[in-house]
Amino acid sequence: MATSTAELGEDIRKGLEDLSTCEISDALVKLGNVTGGFIPNLNIYSPSGREEEDVKVVGRVFTVRLVEQERPDQEHSNGSKAEQHFVDAAPSGSVILISPDFVSGAACWGGLMSTAAKAKGIKGVVVLGGCRDLKEHREIGFPVFAQFHSTLGQKTFLRSSEYNIKLEVGLKAPPHIQIPHSVHIRKTRVDPGDILVGDIDGVVVIPFHRLEEVIRVVQKGREVDENVKKDLEVGKGVKESMKKWRGS
Repeated sequence: MATSTAELGEDIRKGLEDLSTCEISDALVKLGNVTGGFIPNLNIYSPSGREEEDVKVVGRVFTVRLVEQERPDQEHSNGSKAEQHFVDAAPSGSVILISPDFVSGAACWGGLMSTAAKAKGIKGVVVLGGCRDLKEHREIGFPVFAQFHSTLGQKTFLRSSEYNIKLEVGLKAPPHIQIPHSVHIRKTRVDPGDILVGDIDGVVVIPFHRLEEVIRVVQKGREVDENVKKDLEVGKGVKESMKKWRGS
């Protein structure tokens, strides 16, 4: 299969929109993906209210790396410089995934970017950092997932460096939980053109070459869970029902 970030076919998109991120993660784990494709520590900032419950973002990933903005007196560069703005560079139908090397407290995504992205047919944005201008995103209904929100703009603190690169996102515990240094932190690998799905439960990434397998495993698991649910609805025990239909 090709690894471009061309727009998904409508039949594939509709099929993925019918799957929850939880179902997709379960399928990926069954297929040997230890992180289940999960991208951690994200919140839905747009849309909000009841619309948040129905949000579904599906598209091929367009990755963006941001670096710390150089100081005027700085002699060396913090990385290569992108000529295009990442919204201009991202193809229609894609989902932008932004990964800043330097977390400054500044937003990586603002209202004007949502306006441009929606007009271009981009399906949503996932920011491994901050966003701002919440009212603007929500007024136009553009999906924004981010780790935090801020009043600070990007320009003074961050700049674009590379697009369509491979990323690895670590699955870390919340800040209040201390993890021993000896514990290996698992990472979700993201390749350009992989499939990103986001909903109220979170964001997952499906390796593009495993797409058909994932859909097949989800459909099989959904049938099993429906049988478990029917037993539970008539008062049967959880352990009994799970063993009967899931085998454990």
